[in-house]
Amino acid sequence: MARRAYHSSLFQELRQPSSMIIISDAHIDDSSDTAADFFRMLAAIEKTDQDVVFLGDIFDLWIGFARYEKELHKEFLTWCRRQKSSRSVGFMEGNHEYFIARERSDSFSWCSGAAAWRDDQNNLFCHGDQINRLDKQYLRFRKAVKNEITRNIIRWLPWGADMGHILKRLLKNTNHEFRKHLPRAAIDGFAETQFHAGVRNVFVGHFHQRYSYFGPNGGRLHVVPGWYEQGFVSQYHPTSEKFETRPWPELIP
Repeated sequence: MARRAYHSSLFQELRQPSSMIIISDAHIDDSSDTAADFFRMLAAIEKTDQDVVFLGDIFDLWIGFARYEKELHKEFLTWCRRQKSSRSVGFMEGNHEYFIARERSDSFSWCSGAAAWRDDQNNLFCHGDQINRLDKQYLRFRKAVKNEITRNIIRWLPWGADMGHILKRLLKNTNHEFRKHLPRAAIDGFAETQFHAGVRNVFVGHFHQRYSYFGPNGGRLHVVPGWYEQGFVSQYHPTSEKFETRPWPELIP
């Protein structure tokens, strides 16, 4: 777990914490109508003073090399680079995203490809794909494709245009059984481990379902539901520790 994978400016260090919008599992691609609504939401965020955290799987597939990126990836990166001067923009790499932290971290206030990232306020942000240790098939797949050897192979493959389709097909075949159910015991156990290490709040994506766990000593874990299904986002207020989830037009005026 990395406390600070990348941080962009003294402005962000001195800025007082504000409320934050947390977005996970949008699975945007260029073959559906969801992209237009997603970028409308980003335009609405611009009119607020809230920080924003993307918890991963924002795109259905994103390989962080220019030869693989499409216009919607470039538009998203442009938005993040522009917004990080006025708000904190954090990004956790999901299991549908590859080498973003290594190749595109300068577009964000902070960016991490680790299992979790902890800020200075004892908040832990986690995509969540590595929480369920019983999902061994997926964990083996992740280890095989997210490493330096594979990164260099993918970067220089002459048939790279087909690589995205191969990765998507392999990923869909890794964990049918585990994708159906929320692994509450694994999530709760993960939460308690983090609370014991001093974490106050844990924010998790990946599971597409709304779920919260409250530790006996005051820690809180919140699973952020997938944006993909009904445009849900979550909002967290550090001062009051209020957490709520709604469709984005209700939380972002």
